Amino acid sequence: MSLAHPDAMRSTRPEPTRTAPPFRPDYTTPRMRRYLLFDATGFLYLLVGFVVLRAIWALSSGSEAWAALLRDFQNPLYVIFHALCFVSVIFVGVRFFRLFPKAQPPRVGPLKPPPGPVIFALLYTVWIGVTIVFAAILAGVWP
Repeated sequence: MSLAHPDAMRSTRPEPTRTAPPFRPDYTTPRMRRYLLFDATGFLYLLVGFVVLRAIWALSSGSEAWAALLRDFQNPLYVIFHALCFVSVIFVGVRFFRLFPKAQPPRVGPLKPPPGPVIFALLYTVWIGVTIVFAAILAGVWP
């Protein structure tokens, strides 16, 4: 079996554009810091997944294990961790909502999408409404 020639897939005609030379990213720019912060939220979500697995394990182990877990959740480190996760969810949600209007097609059938501020208002209204409904359900106020 022979190896393929390195130029076997090269175009026979000249390329329309040249490839930009590689460069090292500048981590001091605000845009790059926002990207890195956005990426760091993924690590937080991984840790939240482990906390959820621990909660499921405690639920399956009986009421004593569940009560111990609830006592552990009152630790200030857990409270700070959950507050940080809450802030990261808001950060990712706002970033997604800012991107959403840009990703809309120019036309959906015969209709044009609403202007950006209207889309923002609808997204935030739905987000706040769903949050209130889930908070009411979790608090036991709503069925």
